[in-house]
Amino acid sequence: MRAVPIAPELAKGRYSTRERLSLLIGEKRSTVGLLALSSAFSGLAEALFLTVISQIALALVNGSKRVTAQNGHVSFIHLHTSVHQLLVFALILALARMVLQIPMSMLPARIAADVQAQLRRDLFAAFTRASWGIQSREQEGYLQETMTGQVMQATSGALQATGIITSFFTFVVLLATAVALNPVAAGVVLLATTLLFGALRPLNNLGARSARALSKAQLEYAGGVGQAGRLAEETQAFGVGPAQQSQVERLIESARTLFFRTQLLARLTPNFYQSMVYLILVGGLWLLALEGGTKHIVSLGAVVLILLRAGSYGQGVQGSWQMLRQSLPFIERLQDTRRRYLESAAPAGSLALGHVESIAFDAVSFAYDPERPVLSELSFEVAGGESIGVIGPSGAGKSTLIQLLLRLRPPDSGGYLVNGEPAADYKAVDWHRVIAYVPQEPRLLHASVSENIRYFRDVDDAAVERAARLARIHEDIVSWPAGYATIVGPRADAVSGGQQQRICLARALVARPEVLVLDEPTSALDPHSESLIQESLSALREELTLFVIAHRMSTLDICDRVMVIVDGRLVAFDSAQELQNGNAYYRSASALAAGTGGGLL
Repeated sequence: MRAVPIAPELAKGRYSTRERLSLLIGEKRSTVGLLALSSAFSGLAEALFLTVISQIALALVNGSKRVTAQNGHVSFIHLHTSVHQLLVFALILALARMVLQIPMSMLPARIAADVQAQLRRDLFAAFTRASWGIQSREQEGYLQETMTGQVMQATSGALQATGIITSFFTFVVLLATAVALNPVAAGVVLLATTLLFGALRPLNNLGARSARALSKAQLEYAGGVGQAGRLAEETQAFGVGPAQQSQVERLIESARTLFFRTQLLARLTPNFYQSMVYLILVGGLWLLALEGGTKHIVSLGAVVLILLRAGSYGQGVQGSWQMLRQSLPFIERLQDTRRRYLESAAPAGSLALGHVESIAFDAVSFAYDPERPVLSELSFEVAGGESIGVIGPSGAGKSTLIQLLLRLRPPDSGGYLVNGEPAADYKAVDWHRVIAYVPQEPRLLHASVSENIRYFRDVDDAAVERAARLARIHEDIVSWPAGYATIVGPRADAVSGGQQQRICLARALVARPEVLVLDEPTSALDPHSESLIQESLSALREELTLFVIAHRMSTLDICDRVMVIVDGRLVAFDSAQELQNGNAYYRSASALAAGTGGGLL
């Protein structure tokens, strides 16, 4: 199967840290620029505020009502003003910084929310385009966990990226102010900060490895919980709840251990960084004290205040970087999953499909494992309007034949032709308009009967009722108190298996298809439900081309011809009467059914 084109960054397979960040916030450049600008102005307002506060403090200590350059000694600020006016200026700076916190709070939240929604949209869109082969092999709970837990972790990466931006630009402005006040002290702190950042790199790497293991453990946990929910009935019946609980608890413990490790590293690294900055500041002040460095007491006090705040923002950069590194494995898993889905998608067909006049297989073969073929050299042709039964022993390849007929899987070799053209060449929208499917196991949405029959398609109430009448379920529906508004599906009002199957048959018929494929539609039904399904199918013979996989021989009564598939090969294809005379498997199945009252093969 040819793959559809995918984005260049997805085709690479692996991403650098920069590329993964670009995938998160690359389309938000203007927003990121505004966030950086707000952070820089906020940092400037804070630096000026701290400098002014140190001026006011000295004036108050000295009992002075005015501040001048002579008693301030702040090299780049020359003030000749009153303490009162300076207090007003400090108030303005504080209010300005407060106002700047609005965009600094709003923009990261908007970026994160947009990133989260876009990740989910892209991933689910890719999943819907993925081939059935990929979808059917997906680990239980994988998609749910990927779109919830994994996306949340990746969204955290977007938040941490914005945290780095705000902390970094504020840090730079504060440090620049400190350099203007006292270049030596600021230079020492900058050098120490750079060295510390490098020294903590091993802890960052360890955190990233722990996060990658946590991502995998969370998916395994989700799969275990999903399996437990699906098999709850069997678990109760066999009394194996404690054993299943032990299995899930092992998954929980594995995730707990890795979660603890990642959270510990996420907090330990920035806290250790902040403590080291404090130690460096204390050491610097100690040296100044030994040298008697009190000449520029105000500038020194302002530098200390600014560098302490800069240290906090440096800690913010370090902490956000650590958390971002731990988010990258989740981002990578999301992108790998999306790429895998897109690579499996079949190319879009271009031919318009009108009336179905013929369906043919030309030497079609298929295998899940190359060494174990499921279907081998199947060739047949069916005219539009025929009713075809398909029988054979379990494992003969009947369900795989259904999947090929529905274009869920492409043949490994040979041709699948509709009206003489390859089926894969027809437009998907036309294909889904003309072909419909009723699975062996009915699957209902947790929704109203009407919504279950519509199944996300734009059809009116009249079409819904028509389909329900054709499926012989209308009378049952109108007898329920809420009628077509009755909520059915998992964990909802109970309806019988036969009623569920007939709702699914109505779902298949609501769009007036030309081809209907049924996978053992009566194998698990009671006689009354089976007779209603048979009645519906008999009434549809003149309107549709039918393919019916049968476990009950009685299902074949409506069929014009019957395929007999054994060991993946088409061993016979003829009318029931001719098969009765000329095919040993059909005779044996008929005799078995007759001996069991027409029951299962």
